[in-house]
Amino acid sequence: MKKIIALLVLSVLAFSVPASADWLKFTGSPHFLPAPLMVVGAYTPEGQANFGVFHRGGVLSSGKDGGPMRIGFGIKGNAEKSFTYQIIKTSGVCTVNLPSIKYLAETDLLGSFSGKAPGGEFQDKLKVTGLTAVRGSEVNAPMIEEFPVSLECELEEDIAIAPDSKSRLMILKVRKVWADEAYLDANGKINPMAKEGGDSSLAFFSHSHGKNGGYFGYGDFLGKSGKVSERFLETK
Repeated sequence: MKKIIALLVLSVLAFSVPASADWLKFTGSPHFLPAPLMVVGAYTPEGQANFGVFHRGGVLSSGKDGGPMRIGFGIKGNAEKSFTYQIIKTSGVCTVNLPSIKYLAETDLLGSFSGKAPGGEFQDKLKVTGLTAVRGSEVNAPMIEEFPVSLECELEEDIAIAPDSKSRLMILKVRKVWADEAYLDANGKINPMAKEGGDSSLAFFSHSHGKNGGYFGYGDFLGKSGKVSERFLETK
């Protein structure tokens, strides 16, 4: 059972490099950067639940300044050809659903096929997976009941990545956040790893074209920001 909360927690990635980086080699691409898997849901004009998978995105603002929480995701290539992009542009709303690694196979299928078949008819990918679509309470868009975290969102901006690019950046205002209680701590905050641990973490994706490219789970908790560096501070 998902429970409404007022906090959005996605992945944070931190790097530390030495003062002299002469040893670094140019790779030509930041594809290795991991990002949360974002399964974006929207209803077609006919009311059919469509879901597309995106893995270039994350938190843009947390809402702590009094404004709304915002998240964003990128659509690579010619976004106009994306069925998900087309129906979000029409409806102006969507959901962002974060799968656990338990549902990697289902998520992979949702991202491997378009919701529009070659003949132009609707292709119900969700039916194949056996997952359940549930309408949001704040926006007219479908969530996936089995996924541990779902966000109901409004489309705020649709921006070209660059003047000569057909790729788009979708900026979303978060209206409501839902989470499975197994992923909440005693204070009602989201944990990327479920209470029972094991293989029930949220899923992430690395874009690398090498052997390390693909899906990952959430690793061990390493410490709080600002705390793990305390050993470098002067002590009296």
